[in-house]
Amino acid sequence: MGRVIAQTLVSHEVHDLVDLFRLLAESDHPIYVSGEDAQGVLLSYETYQDLQAHLEDLEDRLAMQEAEAEYRAGDARPFDDILAEIEAEESAHVSD
Repeated sequence: MGRVIAQTLVSHEVHDLVDLFRLLAESDHPIYVSGEDAQGVLLSYETYQDLQAHLEDLEDRLAMQEAEAEYRAGDARPFDDILAEIEAEESAHVSD
């Protein structure tokens, strides 16, 4: 079997939440929901966790690149100051 070059979107009419959650449980892909009252995307919990981990990795990479740029520009700060800033940001996210 060759590499996947495209995936198709299959339409399903779903009339109640039980059928919608069954479809989500059977799918490995996000489900786009569009109806009279709602639009959105449903993800399995595993897909959500994978996406969250990927986003956290990207945030870490960006922070490292910013720190390197500051260091190269001569704007280095003590590690304790940076650590305190990170802890303050994390506690602010928890309280949101």
